[in-house]
Amino acid sequence: LGYVRNFTYLGAANITSKQISDMTKVAIKNENVTSFGGIYHIMDVFSKLGFEKLTESVLGKRGSSGKAFSHGSIFGSLFFSYLCGGECLEDINALIGQFKQRPDTLLPGADTVGRGLKELAEENIIYKSEISGKSYSFNTAEKLNTLLLRMIR
Repeated sequence: LGYVRNFTYLGAANITSKQISDMTKVAIKNENVTSFGGIYHIMDVFSKLGFEKLTESVLGKRGSSGKAFSHGSIFGSLFFSYLCGGECLEDINALIGQFKQRPDTLLPGADTVGRGLKELAEENIIYKSEISGKSYSFNTAEKLNTLLLRMIR
């Protein structure tokens, strides 16, 4: 087979002309390669901006044991899935393996995300028009709107 050298794009810039002439074959390494590698940078940005702390300060903690995923993790899992082409909650389960390749990443699956979003639901407010007698239903989602306002600061 001849001489086989491990090749990476980052290492290619360091190859001298003598090394190029010594190579007859190129082997591409296939360990921990993901097509969603750019998402790791976005995860780092979310972490550095303190998104988890912000969501916890506005929405409160989830669960009484302290072991439940935070609201920030739930939104993160949903958002990162969306950025990777996910269209529904179940797509999170297909992508979670890719997300776990990033060290120290622990994100909830689709079932937990669904439960977490249901916990944030608020009751509708019904207004009845005195003139027409018709009833109108509104949902102001106070906690989520407060979170949005705090995020733009």
